[in-house]
Amino acid sequence: MKTKTLFRILLIIVVLVLSILVLRSILRPEKFKLIYEERRDIIKERLMTIRAVEAVYKNEFKTYCSNIDSLVDFVQNGHVNVIKNVGEIPEGMTEADALKKGILKKETVAVPAKDRILETDANLNIESFKDFQYIPMADGKKFTIQTGSIASKTYEIPVYCIDVPLDDILANIDKSITPKNTNVFTRFFNYIFYHGLANEVQYRVQYGNITMGSLTEASTSGNWE
Repeated sequence: MKTKTLFRILLIIVVLVLSILVLRSILRPEKFKLIYEERRDIIKERLMTIRAVEAVYKNEFKTYCSNIDSLVDFVQNGHVNVIKNVGEIPEGMTEADALKKGILKKETVAVPAKDRILETDANLNIESFKDFQYIPMADGKKFTIQTGSIASKTYEIPVYCIDVPLDDILANIDKSITPKNTNVFTRFFNYIFYHGLANEVQYRVQYGNITMGSLTEASTSGNWE
């Protein structure tokens, strides 16, 4: 009788362990994918904000900014020179004629860099400038901008590249899985099923760095585009 009871207990334990292993094999890759894609979407949004800022910066200074802190300062405190028309073009007259006759004049005015950036990219809003320099969940780590130039037949073309390594994308993955103030049961569940998820090689090889721009081509596109 005791032998049967012991056998049943062992069988239940084996079934339970196998069930956990099967469930882990289903849940872990999905959780990895979910966290990666959530982080990727935030990173993409911030990189596109950097791209819009860099475009205005380059138009003003004829080169790209190589320091993310300087780029933040440019957004917050910088100004750019914009040529605007002063006066109105009479009906039936071209702009060139209005300028020639002195009816219309060109005037260079300094406008806040932030306003100019928003004017040039309809997809941005003021919220886009909040924390755009930071890699999400990476303990305050900022994006690194590499700059350079490509020689053309007549002049040097400025280029830049931002590469976000997979380790930075997945930084502090446990905090995403189990936020603070999570109850004990959920913590135990997450530990059993998701502990060490960031180091799973079979999942990592399916994903990669997120990159925008290039040091070898005159491109500011991201590798997700």
